[in-house]
Amino acid sequence: MEVGLSFSVEVFNISLYREIAKKIRTKIKNGLYKPGEPLPRQKELALEYKTSRVTIQKALDILFNENLIVRKQGSGTFVSPNSLSALDILSSQYGGTTKLFSDKANVSTLVLNFAIRLPSLKECEKLNILETMPVYDIYRLRNLDEEPYELDRSIMPLSVISGLNENIVKNSIFSFIQNKLNLEIGSSLRKIGADKAKQDDIKYLKCKPNDPVLQISQTVSLKDGRIFEYSHTRHRYDKGNIVVFNKVPIL
Repeated sequence: MEVGLSFSVEVFNISLYREIAKKIRTKIKNGLYKPGEPLPRQKELALEYKTSRVTIQKALDILFNENLIVRKQGSGTFVSPNSLSALDILSSQYGGTTKLFSDKANVSTLVLNFAIRLPSLKECEKLNILETMPVYDIYRLRNLDEEPYELDRSIMPLSVISGLNENIVKNSIFSFIQNKLNLEIGSSLRKIGADKAKQDDIKYLKCKPNDPVLQISQTVSLKDGRIFEYSHTRHRYDKGNIVVFNKVPIL
């Protein structure tokens, strides 16, 4: 006697569960799901988004890894009491603005300046290069969902990063470095502070003259230790926070 066996294979649609995660994230940000309150059950979410519970599970995994939700065994899934906003980033996160917000918002870029020049003495010191080594001088306005997010000035040595053009700069420089130049990005050193709004902050970030601005200066290195970026970014004070998250060891 032959026994017929049927198998159900779940084919993951990456764009689908990322899109669902983005929609739930937006509801948390807008207060539809409030801190400390439970999310609908996975079965209910699967019906709402017309997909499987497996896909819902993968969407919730993204939000869990972002500290937006917490799971309580036997009780369900809840919005984190101290959940991050969609624009908050951890101080340990760095992979470029495009990558950081790929699941959270539509990133667009206005290139304000793209030039090749010789470095200043300070830039030579920060990048560990000689005064005769040319650098890219890149100045960009980064927008999230068509709203101004940051002004970013990056200085990169041509001896480390080659082949940049305005089209690449308008998109993701870090993606170009990793996928086209096949270079591995290593560590970054950041200095975070505050400043008053300056002329460009008022013009491009839509700040008011007395608004505070979050300012980040950093150097970023490749895995092999070569420094490839010295940058300054300026953020509107109301467009997210830099969050420090430390795991406390259990003694």
